[in-house]
Amino acid sequence: MITASFTREALAKLSQRVEVIYEDWRKTGRIYLGDELIEKINENGVEILVVEADQVTADIINNTNLRFIGACRGTPYAVDVAAATMKGIPVVHAPMRNSQAVAEFTVGLMLALLRKIVYAQRRLEKGVRYEADRDFQEVYNALQGREIHGKKVGIIGLGDIGTRVAKILLAFGASIMVYDPYVPDEKIASVGGKRVSLNELVEQADIITLHVRLTDETYHIIGREKISLMKPAAIIINTSSPGTVDDSALLEALRQGRIAGAALDVQENEPVDSSNPFLALDNVIVTPHIGGNTEETVERQSNMIVEDLFRFLDGDKPVHLLNPEVYHRG
Repeated sequence: MITASFTREALAKLSQRVEVIYEDWRKTGRIYLGDELIEKINENGVEILVVEADQVTADIINNTNLRFIGACRGTPYAVDVAAATMKGIPVVHAPMRNSQAVAEFTVGLMLALLRKIVYAQRRLEKGVRYEADRDFQEVYNALQGREIHGKKVGIIGLGDIGTRVAKILLAFGASIMVYDPYVPDEKIASVGGKRVSLNELVEQADIITLHVRLTDETYHIIGREKISLMKPAAIIINTSSPGTVDDSALLEALRQGRIAGAALDVQENEPVDSSNPFLALDNVIVTPHIGGNTEETVERQSNMIVEDLFRFLDGDKPVHLLNPEVYHRG
């Protein structure tokens, strides 16, 4: 049973070896929870479950006859891996399936914000008329932007996505500063970056971009204090995790004009709708957590899960295995 988004090609491959129940949550609009998923699994004799959004709890694992669980996420927070391990069920995931998508999206937001692309469309939609020469001049002046070339970009978190962002930005002629206490100097050097403290980064960067997972350590890593250190001309991009930025403090700083702008694909209160307060600001771009939402992401996750499922069916150890200990039992 697959409730994740899969390509036709991957489904065709699977169908050659197993019977497939395919209910793409993006098409059905349905996310299974609790007893409903238990009933669905048991009614259909499902032994292999592949999910993206469904909650696979210990209760579901313990009350079904699952033999394999696939999670189409880099970090499958919705799957109780410990419970699966207790029952000897391998759990595979799809690491880095959306890394390129998020990296490109991040740079796209930088360009859109610096060049005032979204603001330009908003101006036109509100109604622009050129009744005198100065009318065009006023609009043209209001839409003057800035380039990435020559800017100092501060990257918080040099994981796979942060690394890809840095490499793209090097082609634009940006200089890279990195705050990540967990990566070696060699990795920072590989992207032409300079290691700095978090305070140095927020004080010096023209563009700040976050690429960290939400943990106790990264919760509000950009909070009121750090925002107060930013340059008035600085912009901040968040395509990482909700909660890594103190949105209330950021909104206040933007309203007061203490920083130049922000582009936010993730926020503390999600899902984002038309009532979001950031939408009232012309120097902010808001998107509803779509950074990794590409056709290529679906293709990658489909291929990774199918390949590991075939390994499992053939008696081999999957590559993207979250609980390898299930293969080391006597």
